Amino acid sequence: MKKIVCMALCLVLCIGLLYGCGGGGTTNTPAPSAQPTETGTTPTTKEPEYHDTINLYIADKVAIIDPFNPGAASSQAGIYSHLLFDTLVYYTVDGKYEPCLATEWSTEDNVHFNFKLREGVKYHNGEPFTADDVAFTIDRAKGAQGTQIFDRLNQVESYEIVNDHEINITLKSPNVDFIFDVSYPYVPIMNRDAYEKDPEKGGWVGTGPFKLDNLIPNDSIILLANDDYWGEKALCKKFVLRHIPEETTRLIMLENGEFTFADLPSIRVPEFENNPKYEVYSYVMDNCNYIAFNMRKPITGDKNFRLAVAYAIDREAILDIAFDGYGKIVDSGTFWGNNTAYKNRNLPLIQQDLDKAKEYLAKSIYNGETIEIYAHLAHTIKTAEVVMAQLRDIGINAEVRKVDGPTMASIATFENNNCDIIVNSGAWSPLASSCKSYFTPSNSNRACYVNPEVTALIDQAAATPDGEERQKLYYKIQEIVYEDMPYLGTIHMQLFIGAQKGAGGAVYFPTNNHDYGRAYWLK
Repeated sequence: MKKIVCMALCLVLCIGLLYGCGGGGTTNTPAPSAQPTETGTTPTTKEPEYHDTINLYIADKVAIIDPFNPGAASSQAGIYSHLLFDTLVYYTVDGKYEPCLATEWSTEDNVHFNFKLREGVKYHNGEPFTADDVAFTIDRAKGAQGTQIFDRLNQVESYEIVNDHEINITLKSPNVDFIFDVSYPYVPIMNRDAYEKDPEKGGWVGTGPFKLDNLIPNDSIILLANDDYWGEKALCKKFVLRHIPEETTRLIMLENGEFTFADLPSIRVPEFENNPKYEVYSYVMDNCNYIAFNMRKPITGDKNFRLAVAYAIDREAILDIAFDGYGKIVDSGTFWGNNTAYKNRNLPLIQQDLDKAKEYLAKSIYNGETIEIYAHLAHTIKTAEVVMAQLRDIGINAEVRKVDGPTMASIATFENNNCDIIVNSGAWSPLASSCKSYFTPSNSNRACYVNPEVTALIDQAAATPDGEERQKLYYKIQEIVYEDMPYLGTIHMQLFIGAQKGAGGAVYFPTNNHDYGRAYWLK
């Protein structure tokens, strides 16, 4: 009898082990751990415990939160937008579209789009989300020149509200990438009632997993979990985003647990990777670091001067000095995203040749004037300093002007750009249509570059669904821009996030528009 009982127990244990090895998809939250009961015989599950507050370092100042305000053009807008707002469609990190405020969408000609809207969604002010809010967002966006939401919604010709939860949108011309445009985190659906009651703080009200508690301009954003959120609820009660400009202070705060997540300078990565107290996450950006020439100024608008700069710069030195060797040097002469579609790799990258640089400089109109190089982020300032030294080697008197994000946004608008050269990091999506931000009138167009042929080709590509034909058009665009040379691509950055042990759940996009909506920190 004892043998029979023992064999039965062994069989039960084996079956249990087999079930325990069963596979399944990973989730953003850790699985509950099995805990013995007081008798020690029957396991129970214990829900994971999370810290109430997550503190996140943000790399640039935020002075204004309002997608319709050009002054809100912080490089961190994509991060806080994922927390505060929702878009019609959600674009995943692996390039798929998922329902968000719209549950269904359809088009037959890439001009007329129908959206079925989610029911039961409330804004942070308690107002229900309806098709009227989509209409309000379109109308207000079309008057908000100089913003990302204007760039993506100004293409709308008209709309028809079918009912509270359905809307038809008609574009001025076909655009095969319109669904991506309305999935971009800079294009949230805002609330009419919030703006009518409080125009200054109307931009604080969204439908996202967190609601804004307080904004301390240029310092911090304090968010509280939205208990009425229609989707998966936040795993913390409070989210604080802080800008700490001094790198040493920021890292001390990470080491002290005052930051849950914070950017790591690449030189400190090995130290944190080897410390069991921390997690380290990394990614290579689609974004392209670049040098932009103000095409409206006589000197930087001179092709010979731009060629002199092109032959003067050493990208290997930029990578080693500004990025500690982490990242990827651009692999083509085109100014394009790392993994952006239809990249023309046939355009040769101009390599450093100081003799040629000096020859082109002698042909230019440059005559010893001080060339001001503007930059506003830590890594772009380092890059600018390397570029300054390289330009001085060929006889260009260059000086770096360090500014903050709001200042850059105000002095380098498309309509009024006061800079000679700007060293910056440019956002690129996986879609080739993202080139429009840099090659047509837009505040992302730091070079103030306009070529009517390029503009026409971009519009034609947007209306061309055939892949091969679109590639031909985008290749032609890149060939023209390559000859005009308003930009020089330099580095695709590899960036690192240091986090406390047990912190995770963030989705790191190669565009830098990270989604911390389900971030957590286990106790």
